[in-house]
Amino acid sequence: MLENMRWLAKAAVVALVRPKEDRRKSAVLDEYSANWTALSRHLESCSSVEQWLRIKGVEDGVRFCNVAGRLERQAFDWQYFNRNKIVETLQREFPGARSVTEYGSGIGRNLLFLKQRMPEVQCYGYELCRPGVELAQAAASKFGLQVEYSQLDYVGAADSEYVFPDTDVAFTMYSLEQIPTANRTAVENIMRHVTRGSIHIEPVPENYPYTIRGLVGRLDHWKADYLSHFERNISSIELAAIKKERLDTAHNPLMFPTLYVFKKTC
Repeated sequence: MLENMRWLAKAAVVALVRPKEDRRKSAVLDEYSANWTALSRHLESCSSVEQWLRIKGVEDGVRFCNVAGRLERQAFDWQYFNRNKIVETLQREFPGARSVTEYGSGIGRNLLFLKQRMPEVQCYGYELCRPGVELAQAAASKFGLQVEYSQLDYVGAADSEYVFPDTDVAFTMYSLEQIPTANRTAVENIMRHVTRGSIHIEPVPENYPYTIRGLVGRLDHWKADYLSHFERNISSIELAAIKKERLDTAHNPLMFPTLYVFKKTC
């Protein structure tokens, strides 16, 4: 308990003094291209897709995290939690879906997980950073999973750059967070390329609880320049239904992500 209190006090001080971050496209490209390049060396040593989905010695360490609303220090597999949540939501909210596109697919592991669980579903991924696309393609090929990836800026791309067919459903996982001000445009572009709707797991600070950790998280993630005015922005989009659920579980102890389901007007 004392260790948790010390961590939270330190996090509050950091949130107060940290400068506002830069989420311009160029900054995101630089940050994530470096991240994906650094992970590429681990693919060769992974003999199974399960090993690739959670890299031993890199992603399985003990750390502070948010588990069911509690500040915990453990080796929690938050990636499995999110991926499983996407699959469960897809099966529940869009039964019979035959095709899925992930926007902001990173190095493609979310779609490899989905393809394993739902092999009958056609899977496509769009990613902003070329190193992520290349690594995703290499992994899909190595593990024999039929998933296709392509580079795309889904905020500013022309329709001709959407090289994959429109799919039944789309999803994002911590991708819209990188689009603080143009998130309405991003969602509209996604909805133009699906027939049924979309699923999103994203940190929306305005949905964080009014607890000490929730309030520190609101400040910290405002400084991080995550999604701004998201609720207002999506309310202005013509949709048949909007569902949301605060998950209270995340890799970041100050993060309380929201699961959204958007259904298109028929």
